[in-house]
Amino acid sequence: MSQDADTRAISKTSLSVCIALFVFAILLLLGPLPFYTPVDDVAPLAAWAVDTTPVRQPKLSPEYAAAGFTFKCNECHDIIPAPAANNVRAETQHREIVLEHGINTWCLSCHHPENRNAFVDDRGGEISWDQPQLLCSKCHGPVYRDWQHGAHGRTNGYWDTTQGAQDRRKCIECHDPHRPPFPKMQPAPGPNTLRMGPQDHDDHGPSDNPLRVAAAAQSDPHHAQTEEAH
Repeated sequence: MSQDADTRAISKTSLSVCIALFVFAILLLLGPLPFYTPVDDVAPLAAWAVDTTPVRQPKLSPEYAAAGFTFKCNECHDIIPAPAANNVRAETQHREIVLEHGINTWCLSCHHPENRNAFVDDRGGEISWDQPQLLCSKCHGPVYRDWQHGAHGRTNGYWDTTQGAQDRRKCIECHDPHRPPFPKMQPAPGPNTLRMGPQDHDDHGPSDNPLRVAAAAQSDPHHAQTEEAH
């Protein structure tokens, strides 16, 4: 008798559990409890943010286009003598170029004085026109080292080289060699997680960049003295 009672109790319990699960499944199907997430919707990425095309598409050959014709640099410069050292003469050609590159104040800081189809290294040797990163390394050694190891600049292709080749883009495919600083750019949307909260890119606080102190000295000597005192 006791065994029959236990069996009936187990049957009733099983039936109750089955009914409860069935009712719960119906409730889930009808959706009376909408799902809520504190995470914002994914921000759509602009096409430019995922575009792998380099910012600039310079010619990696010593050519200059003028009046509908394309010339090799030496076609003109073979008959035009190089100016004397540090003698910057008035420009008659290349007036579209604005040179704002630090202490490099004349063309022959980078261009070879005898072979204008090449750049010049620190010893007066030639650097091939299609290897501008070697020219940049004359002054930007640490940045060039970072570029070599992939920490600076752009790499197209595959991080996993077993899947395909990597393509290191050259310095002048991002930077204008005559005016290297980048213009201000709108950043792509950053990651949004529960821990990060809203991201504000407008105010990065004060800067200790010594170059900014030098720039301030030219525009406001009093401001520069205040910065140096701090």
